[in-house]
Amino acid sequence: MASVVPQTWIDWTVTTAESFGLVGLFVVSATESAIQPVPPDLISWPMALGAGSPLELMAIILVVTLGSVLGSLAGYWIGSVAGDYVLTRFASEQSIGRLEWIMDRYGPFGVFFAALGPVPYKAIAWTAGAGSMPLAPFLISGAVGRLLRFSIPAVAIYLYGDAAIDWFTPMRFLVISVVGVVLMIPFFKWIRAFDPSSGEAMRTG
Repeated sequence: MASVVPQTWIDWTVTTAESFGLVGLFVVSATESAIQPVPPDLISWPMALGAGSPLELMAIILVVTLGSVLGSLAGYWIGSVAGDYVLTRFASEQSIGRLEWIMDRYGPFGVFFAALGPVPYKAIAWTAGAGSMPLAPFLISGAVGRLLRFSIPAVAIYLYGDAAIDWFTPMRFLVISVVGVVLMIPFFKWIRAFDPSSGEAMRTG
C-alpha cells in the first residue's frame, strides 16, 4: 500500500473484530478484499492459536476464506468501475505493474499465485476488475489460493503455537507460493475450460 496504516486504526480494527469472534473475522476478511487495509491474518492467527479443536480451526479457516472470496466481488466491481483511480491512489506503481504483468501473462494461474502470497487481496481484485478478467476463473482461482493462504499458517499455528507465527515471514510465504503453483498445475489445466485464453497465455509464456 502506498500509505502507512496508523497503528491506532489497526489496533481498533483487530480489537473490535476479535470481540465479535467469527463474525468479526468474516467482516475484516471481506472488507480487506474490497477496500480496507487491515489483513485478516491479524485476527485469524490468534484465533487459530486459541482454537480448542480441529473443528473450531476448520471453522476459522472457512470463515476467513469465504469472507475474502465474497469481499473480492466488491473489489472486482470497484476495479471495473474505477480501477485506474484506486490502483494509482492506493497501490505503488511497482506493485501495479507486477500484478498486471502476472494476470495478463498467466490469467487465473497468476491470480492463484498472487492470492496465495502475502499480497493485499483487494489489489488483486481491483486489477482483475480493471482488466475485465472473466469472473468465474477469477473467483475459482482466488478461492483455491486464499484457502491455502489461510489454512497453511492456521494449521501450523494450531499445531506448533507461537513458533509457527515467528516462522511465517514474507520470504517464506513466497517460497510456499512457488511450491503451491507447481503443485496446482493440474488444477489449472482443468480451469482452462472456464477461460480458454488462460491456456493460451500459459502455452506462450
